[in-house]
Amino acid sequence: MIYIKTTDNMGLPACWVRKEGVGRSFAIKRLVVPLSALVFALALAAGCGGGGSAGGGGEINVYAASSLSDAFGEMKETFEEQNADTEVRLNFAGSSALLTQLQQGAPADVFASADEEKMQSALADGLVESPRDFVTNELIVIVPAANSAGIEDMQDLAQPGLRLVLANEGVPVADYTQEVLEKANARYGADFSERVLANIASREADVKAAANRVSVGDADATFVYTSDVTPAIEKRVRPIEIPPDLNVVATYPVAVTVGSSNPELARKWVDFVSSEEGGRILENWGFEPAG
Repeated sequence: MIYIKTTDNMGLPACWVRKEGVGRSFAIKRLVVPLSALVFALALAAGCGGGGSAGGGGEINVYAASSLSDAFGEMKETFEEQNADTEVRLNFAGSSALLTQLQQGAPADVFASADEEKMQSALADGLVESPRDFVTNELIVIVPAANSAGIEDMQDLAQPGLRLVLANEGVPVADYTQEVLEKANARYGADFSERVLANIASREADVKAAANRVSVGDADATFVYTSDVTPAIEKRVRPIEIPPDLNVVATYPVAVTVGSSNPELARKWVDFVSSEEGGRILENWGFEPAG
Protein backbone atom coordinates (compact mmCIF):
# COMPACT_ATOMS: atom_id res chain seq x y z
CA MET A 1 0.00 0.00 0.00
CA ILE A 2 1.53 3.34 -1.03
CA TYR A 3 0.46 6.90 -1.73
CA ILE A 4 0.84 8.39 -5.19
CA LYS A 5 0.40 12.06 -6.01
CA THR A 6 -2.03 12.55 -8.89
CA THR A 7 -3.21 15.43 -11.03
CA ASP A 8 -5.92 15.83 -13.65
CA ASN A 9 -6.19 17.59 -16.99
CA MET A 10 -8.32 20.47 -15.74
CA GLY A 11 -5.79 22.18 -13.52
CA LEU A 12 -7.45 20.98 -10.34
CA PRO A 13 -5.37 20.73 -7.16
CA ALA A 14 -3.25 17.63 -6.87
CA CYS A 15 -4.14 15.14 -4.18
CA TRP A 16 -2.64 12.01 -2.66
CA VAL A 17 -4.53 8.79 -3.26
CA ARG A 18 -3.95 5.32 -1.88
CA LYS A 19 -3.00 2.58 -4.32
CA GLU A 20 -2.98 -1.12 -3.47
CA GLY A 21 -1.43 -3.90 -5.47
CA VAL A 22 0.16 -1.55 -7.96
CA GLY A 23 2.83 -3.94 -9.15
CA ARG A 24 6.54 -4.51 -8.69
CA SER A 25 7.66 -1.19 -10.13
CA PHE A 26 5.90 0.64 -7.30
CA ALA A 27 6.75 -1.84 -4.54
CA ILE A 28 7.92 -0.40 -1.24
CA LYS A 29 9.76 -2.37 1.34
CA ARG A 30 8.13 -2.95 4.69
CA LEU A 31 11.05 -1.25 6.42
CA VAL A 32 10.04 2.44 6.68
CA VAL A 33 12.23 5.02 8.34
CA PRO A 34 10.19 7.24 10.72
CA LEU A 35 11.34 10.37 8.86
CA SER A 36 9.86 8.95 5.65
CA ALA A 37 6.54 8.48 7.39
CA LEU A 38 6.66 12.09 8.48
CA VAL A 39 7.35 13.24 4.92
CA PHE A 40 4.37 11.27 3.67
CA ALA A 41 2.14 12.74 6.35
CA LEU A 42 3.21 16.29 5.54
CA ALA A 43 2.79 15.73 1.81
CA LEU A 44 -0.66 14.27 2.34
CA ALA A 45 -1.72 17.26 4.42
CA ALA A 46 -0.35 19.76 1.91
CA GLY A 47 -1.62 18.02 -1.21
CA CYS A 48 -5.25 17.48 -0.24
CA GLY A 49 -7.99 19.83 0.82
CA GLY A 50 -8.18 22.06 -2.25
CA GLY A 51 -5.02 24.11 -1.85
CA GLY A 52 -6.03 25.97 1.30
CA SER A 53 -3.55 26.86 4.01
CA ALA A 54 -3.53 28.21 7.51
CA GLY A 55 -2.22 31.50 6.15
CA GLY A 56 -5.15 31.89 3.77
CA GLY A 57 -3.15 31.18 0.59
CA GLY A 58 -3.74 28.53 -2.05
CA GLU A 59 -6.01 28.53 -5.08
CA ILE A 60 -9.61 29.39 -5.81
CA ASN A 61 -11.73 28.92 -8.91
CA VAL A 62 -13.88 31.96 -9.67
CA TYR A 63 -16.80 31.34 -12.04
CA ALA A 64 -17.96 34.71 -13.37
CA ALA A 65 -20.22 36.19 -16.04
CA SER A 66 -18.33 36.92 -19.25
CA SER A 67 -19.05 40.65 -18.97
CA LEU A 68 -16.76 40.68 -15.92
CA SER A 69 -13.74 39.29 -17.76
CA ASP A 70 -11.74 42.52 -18.09
CA ALA A 71 -12.51 43.85 -14.61
CA PHE A 72 -11.93 40.52 -12.88
CA GLY A 73 -8.74 40.03 -14.89
CA GLU A 74 -7.33 43.23 -13.39
CA MET A 75 -8.68 42.37 -9.95
CA LYS A 76 -6.98 38.97 -10.09
CA GLU A 77 -3.59 40.62 -10.57
CA THR A 78 -4.16 43.03 -7.69
CA PHE A 79 -5.51 40.34 -5.38
CA GLU A 80 -2.61 37.98 -6.05
CA GLU A 81 -0.10 40.79 -5.43
CA GLN A 82 -1.73 41.55 -2.09
CA ASN A 83 -2.02 37.89 -1.01
CA ALA A 84 1.18 35.88 -1.18
CA ASP A 85 1.10 32.29 -2.46
CA THR A 86 -2.37 32.80 -3.90
CA GLU A 87 -3.72 31.91 -7.33
CA VAL A 88 -7.12 32.99 -8.65
CA ARG A 89 -8.32 30.85 -11.55
CA LEU A 90 -10.95 32.61 -13.63
CA ASN A 91 -13.64 30.84 -15.64
CA PHE A 92 -15.89 33.09 -17.74
CA ALA A 93 -19.10 32.16 -19.54
CA GLY A 94 -22.74 33.16 -19.73
CA SER A 95 -24.34 33.05 -16.28
CA SER A 96 -26.77 30.35 -17.36
CA ALA A 97 -23.89 28.14 -18.53
CA LEU A 98 -22.04 28.74 -15.26
CA LEU A 99 -25.12 27.79 -13.25
CA THR A 100 -25.38 24.54 -15.20
CA GLN A 101 -21.72 23.82 -14.48
CA LEU A 102 -22.29 24.36 -10.77
CA GLN A 103 -25.33 22.11 -10.82
CA GLN A 104 -23.20 19.41 -12.46
CA GLY A 105 -20.57 19.59 -9.74
CA ALA A 106 -17.96 21.95 -11.19
CA PRO A 107 -15.23 22.82 -8.63
CA ALA A 108 -16.09 26.50 -8.24
CA ASP A 109 -15.24 28.45 -5.10
CA VAL A 110 -16.99 31.70 -6.11
CA PHE A 111 -19.94 32.38 -8.41
CA ALA A 112 -20.55 35.88 -9.83
CA SER A 113 -23.69 36.19 -11.96
CA ALA A 114 -24.90 38.94 -14.28
CA ASP A 115 -28.41 38.64 -12.90
CA GLU A 116 -30.13 37.81 -9.64
CA GLU A 117 -32.28 35.04 -11.12
CA LYS A 118 -29.34 32.69 -11.76
CA MET A 119 -27.93 33.38 -8.31
CA GLN A 120 -31.29 32.70 -6.67
CA SER A 121 -31.45 29.39 -8.52
CA ALA A 122 -28.01 28.47 -7.19
CA LEU A 123 -29.09 29.51 -3.69
CA ALA A 124 -32.30 27.45 -3.92
CA ASP A 125 -30.24 24.43 -5.01
CA GLY A 126 -27.99 24.79 -1.98
CA LEU A 127 -24.95 25.57 -4.13
CA VAL A 128 -23.95 28.96 -2.71
CA GLU A 129 -23.84 30.84 0.55
CA SER A 130 -25.79 34.09 1.00
CA PRO A 131 -24.98 36.31 -2.01
CA ARG A 132 -24.29 40.02 -2.00
CA ASP A 133 -24.93 42.51 -4.81
CA PHE A 134 -21.69 44.22 -5.77
CA VAL A 135 -22.20 46.07 -9.06
CA THR A 136 -24.77 47.14 -11.66
CA ASN A 137 -24.80 47.61 -15.43
CA GLU A 138 -27.07 48.89 -18.19
CA LEU A 139 -27.65 47.92 -21.80
CA ILE A 140 -26.53 49.66 -24.95
CA VAL A 141 -26.76 48.84 -28.65
CA ILE A 142 -23.54 48.68 -30.64
CA VAL A 143 -23.07 48.73 -34.41
CA PRO A 144 -19.87 48.48 -36.48
CA ALA A 145 -17.95 51.74 -36.78
CA ALA A 146 -18.73 51.85 -40.52
CA ASN A 147 -22.45 51.38 -39.75
CA SER A 148 -23.29 50.35 -43.30
CA ALA A 149 -26.85 49.52 -42.20
CA GLY A 150 -27.44 53.15 -41.23
CA ILE A 151 -28.69 52.47 -37.71
CA GLU A 152 -29.13 55.77 -35.86
CA ASP A 153 -31.38 54.82 -32.95
CA MET A 154 -32.98 51.78 -31.37
CA GLN A 155 -36.10 52.13 -33.50
CA ASP A 156 -34.01 51.39 -36.60
CA LEU A 157 -33.42 47.84 -35.35
CA ALA A 158 -36.84 46.89 -36.74
CA GLN A 159 -35.80 47.65 -40.33
CA PRO A 160 -36.17 44.48 -42.44
CA GLY A 161 -32.98 42.81 -43.55
CA LEU A 162 -30.70 43.81 -40.66
CA ARG A 163 -28.30 41.22 -39.30
CA LEU A 164 -28.87 41.23 -35.55
CA VAL A 165 -26.89 38.96 -33.23
CA LEU A 166 -27.91 38.25 -29.65
CA ALA A 167 -26.66 36.07 -26.84
CA ASN A 168 -28.32 32.70 -26.35
CA GLU A 169 -31.73 32.62 -24.74
CA GLY A 170 -31.38 32.24 -20.98
CA VAL A 171 -28.18 34.30 -20.87
CA PRO A 172 -28.93 37.37 -18.72
CA VAL A 173 -28.16 39.93 -21.45
CA ALA A 174 -30.65 38.17 -23.73
CA ASP A 175 -33.31 38.29 -21.01
CA TYR A 176 -32.62 41.97 -20.41
CA THR A 177 -32.81 42.62 -24.17
CA GLN A 178 -36.21 40.98 -24.32
CA GLU A 179 -37.36 43.18 -21.45
CA VAL A 180 -36.14 46.33 -23.21
CA LEU A 181 -37.85 45.38 -26.48
CA GLU A 182 -41.15 44.63 -24.78
CA LYS A 183 -41.06 48.00 -23.02
CA ALA A 184 -40.36 49.63 -26.40
CA ASN A 185 -43.56 48.20 -27.91
CA ALA A 186 -45.55 50.97 -26.24
CA ARG A 187 -43.45 53.59 -28.00
CA TYR A 188 -42.60 52.09 -31.38
CA GLY A 189 -45.63 49.91 -32.03
CA ALA A 190 -47.12 46.76 -30.54
CA ASP A 191 -45.18 44.54 -32.94
CA PHE A 192 -41.83 46.34 -32.54
CA SER A 193 -40.14 43.59 -30.53
CA GLU A 194 -41.41 40.97 -32.96
CA ARG A 195 -39.98 42.86 -35.94
CA VAL A 196 -36.62 43.33 -34.23
CA LEU A 197 -36.33 39.67 -33.26
CA ALA A 198 -37.18 38.66 -36.82
CA ASN A 199 -33.80 40.14 -37.78
CA ILE A 200 -31.79 37.74 -35.62
CA ALA A 201 -29.07 36.21 -37.76
CA SER A 202 -27.44 34.18 -35.00
CA ARG A 203 -27.33 33.51 -31.28
CA GLU A 204 -23.96 33.60 -29.52
CA ALA A 205 -22.71 31.86 -26.39
CA ASP A 206 -22.45 35.05 -24.35
CA VAL A 207 -22.42 38.83 -24.56
CA LYS A 208 -18.69 39.04 -25.35
CA ALA A 209 -19.12 36.74 -28.34
CA ALA A 210 -22.00 38.86 -29.63
CA ALA A 211 -19.96 42.05 -29.21
CA ASN A 212 -17.04 40.53 -31.10
CA ARG A 213 -19.27 39.59 -34.03
CA VAL A 214 -20.28 43.22 -34.42
CA SER A 215 -16.76 44.57 -33.87
CA VAL A 216 -15.42 42.56 -36.83
CA GLY A 217 -18.34 43.50 -39.08
CA ASP A 218 -20.06 40.11 -39.13
CA ALA A 219 -23.32 41.63 -37.88
CA ASP A 220 -25.12 44.98 -38.04
CA ALA A 221 -26.03 45.32 -34.37
CA THR A 222 -26.29 43.70 -30.96
CA PHE A 223 -27.29 44.51 -27.40
CA VAL A 224 -24.45 44.53 -24.87
CA TYR A 225 -23.70 46.02 -21.47
CA THR A 226 -22.15 49.48 -21.36
CA SER A 227 -19.07 47.86 -19.78
CA ASP A 228 -18.57 45.73 -22.90
CA VAL A 229 -17.45 48.72 -24.96
CA THR A 230 -13.86 48.21 -23.84
CA PRO A 231 -10.60 49.59 -25.28
CA ALA A 232 -10.26 46.34 -27.22
CA ILE A 233 -13.27 47.13 -29.42
CA GLU A 234 -14.25 50.77 -28.84
CA LYS A 235 -12.56 51.99 -32.05
CA ARG A 236 -14.36 49.35 -34.10
CA VAL A 237 -17.89 49.91 -32.85
CA ARG A 238 -20.32 52.77 -32.45
CA PRO A 239 -22.66 52.89 -29.42
CA ILE A 240 -26.37 53.61 -29.84
CA GLU A 241 -27.99 54.78 -26.60
CA ILE A 242 -31.18 53.16 -25.34
CA PRO A 243 -33.70 55.72 -24.00
CA PRO A 244 -33.37 55.72 -20.20
CA ASP A 245 -37.05 54.94 -19.64
CA LEU A 246 -36.72 51.84 -21.82
CA ASN A 247 -33.45 50.60 -20.37
CA VAL A 248 -32.98 48.16 -17.50
CA VAL A 249 -30.55 47.93 -14.62
CA ALA A 250 -28.65 44.65 -14.39
CA THR A 251 -27.65 43.78 -10.83
CA TYR A 252 -24.68 41.46 -10.32
CA PRO A 253 -24.53 39.27 -7.18
CA VAL A 254 -21.52 37.26 -5.97
CA ALA A 255 -21.30 34.39 -3.50
CA VAL A 256 -18.99 31.76 -2.10
CA THR A 257 -20.02 28.25 -3.10
CA VAL A 258 -21.11 25.79 -0.43
CA GLY A 259 -18.66 23.20 -1.77
CA SER A 260 -15.65 25.54 -1.87
CA SER A 261 -12.37 23.77 -1.15
CA ASN A 262 -10.88 27.02 0.16
CA PRO A 263 -13.75 29.01 1.69
CA GLU A 264 -11.44 31.35 3.62
CA LEU A 265 -9.73 32.57 0.47
CA ALA A 266 -13.02 32.58 -1.46
CA ARG A 267 -14.60 34.89 1.14
CA LYS A 268 -11.53 37.09 0.97
CA TRP A 269 -12.03 37.42 -2.80
CA VAL A 270 -15.71 38.30 -2.35
CA ASP A 271 -14.74 40.91 0.24
CA PHE A 272 -12.21 42.38 -2.19
CA VAL A 273 -14.71 42.48 -5.05
CA SER A 274 -17.15 44.31 -2.78
CA SER A 275 -14.55 46.67 -1.31
CA GLU A 276 -13.89 50.30 -2.17
CA GLU A 277 -10.73 49.30 -4.03
CA GLY A 278 -12.56 46.63 -5.99
CA GLY A 279 -15.33 49.09 -6.75
CA ARG A 280 -12.83 51.54 -8.28
CA ILE A 281 -11.55 48.83 -10.61
CA LEU A 282 -15.09 47.89 -11.63
CA GLU A 283 -16.01 51.54 -12.26
CA ASN A 284 -12.92 51.95 -14.44
CA TRP A 285 -14.33 49.16 -16.61
CA GLY A 286 -17.74 50.80 -17.00
CA PHE A 287 -19.72 49.29 -14.11
CA GLU A 288 -21.73 51.20 -11.52
CA PRO A 289 -21.84 50.52 -7.77
CA ALA A 290 -24.71 48.43 -6.44
CA GLY A 291 -27.09 50.07 -4.03
